[in-house]
Amino acid sequence: MIVRFVIALGVLAVFSIGATAQNPSEDDRRELMTLYFASIAADRCDFHLDEAEADRLIQAATVLQKKLGLKDDAADVLYEQVETNFEKTLPDACKKDGEAFKAYQQVIERIRKN
Repeated sequence: MIVRFVIALGVLAVFSIGATAQNPSEDDRRELMTLYFASIAADRCDFHLDEAEADRLIQAATVLQKKLGLKDDAADVLYEQVETNFEKTLPDACKKDGEAFKAYQQVIERIRKN
């Protein structure tokens, strides 16, 4: 169930970016969580993430954090929630043929285009 949550979070955020936002704050929050997910996946699973991509990921997360008005403590809590859910999915989340890896790749492709 948690695997589905993490996967759905990543996939939902990827597809919701192109759609017109009915609740921009919630969409931004989901996108921030998706960026956190990608960062955690790269770290825990050794998924490829070069320095430029890592910088873009951090910059995008920082922009969303500011846009949402999250102070560092609140952003840390959100990051820890994503991290806890991710850790509950291990080792399945690190499978290169799994849904989490596919969601990770989609996030990184978006980051590369920006």
